Amino acid sequence: MAAVKLNDMSFGEFQNFLVKTVMDKMDSSFDQSPLVYFPIVHDRVESFLLVHWEEAWENCSAMTTEEWEASSCYEVFKQEVLDEFTSSKNIKVSP
Repeated sequence: MAAVKLNDMSFGEFQNFLVKTVMDKMDSSFDQSPLVYFPIVHDRVESFLLVHWEEAWENCSAMTTEEWEASSCYEVFKQEVLDEFTSSKNIKVSP
């Protein structure tokens, strides 16, 4: 994604950016397609944003996407969402 300031994004665009970030990381971490997890990732990102909106976006809205990914705002997202989906021991496929 090109360097876009967060305050130029809508809530939905920012949510899609975060979902894409998780899906891209999962794509490089798993042998199977991460699309299997898309609904779960989408719901988890939406929940994250509802709980951490100020911490994850509002406090960092003047940053570009690249600056955001290098900031403490991203760390919250990484710890709360990204680590959950990129650790194979945390993901279990239902039978």
